[in-house]
This record gives sequence, C-alpha cells and structure tokens, in this order.
Amino acid sequence: MSKAGKILDFAMKMELEARDFYLDSVQKVSRAETRSLLVTLAEWEKGHYDFLKKQHDSVSATGKWADEAPLPDEITGGAKIVEAKKGGIETEPPLGETSSDFSVLRMALAIETDFRKFYGNAAESIADPDGRKILLMLSEWEGVHQEYIDEQYRSLHREFMAEMGFEPF
Repeated sequence: MSKAGKILDFAMKMELEARDFYLDSVQKVSRAETRSLLVTLAEWEKGHYDFLKKQHDSVSATGKWADEAPLPDEITGGAKIVEAKKGGIETEPPLGETSSDFSVLRMALAIETDFRKFYGNAAESIADPDGRKILLMLSEWEGVHQEYIDEQYRSLHREFMAEMGFEPF
C-alpha cells in the first residue's frame, strides 16, 4: 500500500472512532446544547470518513487524489453554534450537574487537536501537491471543530463561574 493509502486508511479509522465517541458520549452529558454539538460532530466525522473513502478509492484505483469537495454545512452550521454560545444562552440542568459535559468536551477537544496535527503532519510528509492540499483542508476542518468545542466549553465555564460567584475569572 502506498504512503497516501496508509494515511487515508488510518484517517478513515480515526474519523469513525471519533464518530463513535461522540455518539456514545451523547448519553453521558446533561446539557441539551452539548448533546446537540456531539450529534453534529458525529455527523461531520461521518462526512469526513465518506470524503476520505472517496480519496482512498481514487488513490488506490488511479494513484491520484479525487477532486476536493468542501463540506459547506459544516462551516455554516458551526458558525451558528459559536454565535449561540457567545450569546450566553441559559439552559438547564444546573451547572453543578454538568461535570460529565466538561469531561466529554475536554476529550472532544483533544481528539480534534490530534486530528488537526495528524492531517498537518501527513500533508508535510507527502510530495503529491493534490494530496497535500486535501490533507491541509482536512486539518483546517478539524481546527474549526476545535473552535466549536472550545466555545461550548468556554460557554459552560463562564456560566459556572457566574453561578459560583467567581466572575470575572
């Protein structure tokens, strides 16, 4: 198997594992907006898998990367998530019952950070300019995921600090 094929094979497995983590975590969190974010992230990771599969099949069959196809829903949907979080939406249950939300979001942030680095490093390691371009695009997508998760985490943190009387912190 070529280096590109190995990178794509590993990436497809990573994306499915992330999707499974997000779906499994939906039952562990208490906040509706955290559940919604996890479901959205799971859908996006499945989209990444499908995109990577297309690339893998093309590289395996022809030795060339398939045409890139951006995921516009990911970009527009994510921007709405960030804006909603910055608005400081009040939700239930009380923040004292959301420790699982904080833990899951920290894990999600670590996953997306690892993915971003993986795709960036993979892009640097291959000579094919089309492959490099696609891997850098994937790295950017994962960076956007990091932003969405980080904003959700910060939103919960701000609410918690305000509830505990630590604001500003």
